[in-house]
Amino acid sequence: MAARNLNKEHIEAIRMVFQRLCEGEERVQVAFGNLHGEFKMLAETPDRIILGISDLERGQWRLKPGARLTLKLVDRGLPYEAVVDFQGHGKLHGVEACHLAMPRLLRALDTHRLADFVPDRPVPCPFSDQHNDVKDGQAMAFGEDGLELAPPGGTRVLSDMLRLNATSTVELRAATGESLVLPVRVAYFGEKIWGMRFADSADRVTMGRYRQWLLEARHQQANRDRSRFNPGGLESTRLAGRREPAKPVTAHPRILVDRDPLILVLAEGETFPARLAEAVGRKFGVVVLDPGPGPLRPTLGELGVNEEGWGRIGLVLIYHHVRSGTALERCKRLSQEEACPIPILMAGTADEADLKRNRAVAAGAVDFLIVEPFQILSVIRTLDQTLKLFA
Repeated sequence: MAARNLNKEHIEAIRMVFQRLCEGEERVQVAFGNLHGEFKMLAETPDRIILGISDLERGQWRLKPGARLTLKLVDRGLPYEAVVDFQGHGKLHGVEACHLAMPRLLRALDTHRLADFVPDRPVPCPFSDQHNDVKDGQAMAFGEDGLELAPPGGTRVLSDMLRLNATSTVELRAATGESLVLPVRVAYFGEKIWGMRFADSADRVTMGRYRQWLLEARHQQANRDRSRFNPGGLESTRLAGRREPAKPVTAHPRILVDRDPLILVLAEGETFPARLAEAVGRKFGVVVLDPGPGPLRPTLGELGVNEEGWGRIGLVLIYHHVRSGTALERCKRLSQEEACPIPILMAGTADEADLKRNRAVAAGAVDFLIVEPFQILSVIRTLDQTLKLFA
């Protein structure tokens, strides 16, 4: 049999997990060095998760952009672990929060369990105890080679009903009008469940029907998950209730370093622009703008930008976190709809840099600049070469 891989590696599957946590207003365990805490899941977006970590807690933990955090979470009864980067903080509908990068992998823990598939609802599953009395149980999870079974309510000591390695028979009422009777053996104890492995004496035809049911049940659950998935992101119900009506916001550029040539940085917040200004400010000017959804040019009049030209601005740098839309969409609108004549660079993490570079160029950018990790000499060299190329 092929090795089991219970990890979640596809970005859509990972996002579905965090959206379910949002819906249930669940908590996520966070570890940073020797510090540990549990924080409520507030929201999920295409590239980040947002947790209810207060400014006080953030300060006590001394979290800074780029800090690596370890997350532990439970989805449908199964534990997972992920490593993420801390990206910043702010308020979401008045609630203090911290932003973490969307993980690229959710590593499954407790992979020894017979729990490849966890249904949305337990499945009725009567079983025989060690005295051959029939008890009402519920199947909580299923695997190719067994299932996890919960005893009747009120059961305090699992071993009083079935000991480790004890044999039993389960009647899985998995389909309307049909039940599957299978011999099992207790393989392990969990928290209020037994792990029941199918015995070698199990009828091959019945096992085939079981595995066919399992395949169909997983497929149906996947279809339901896809139908509920919100590609734009999700906020917890309680948090969404605090949302205030949107107010029109007029974006204004803010000069961080007043020097020519002037680099316009489009980014959400000022954490990255301030870091850039500190690194390159001796050679380049830096102005930051957190743009809204409309055209960019009308917001830059104070920098000499008008219908005739782009004034003092010599280069536009689009950071991968922008408030309105995505960085690629902003780049495409700027290069195509606004026919921006000055060079555009997109900036982000080193992950899949070649793919990001191809997408950036297709959207109208000159190149993709790696700024996470931030290597000062490489950044200055790229900015300098780009400006000289378009001088």
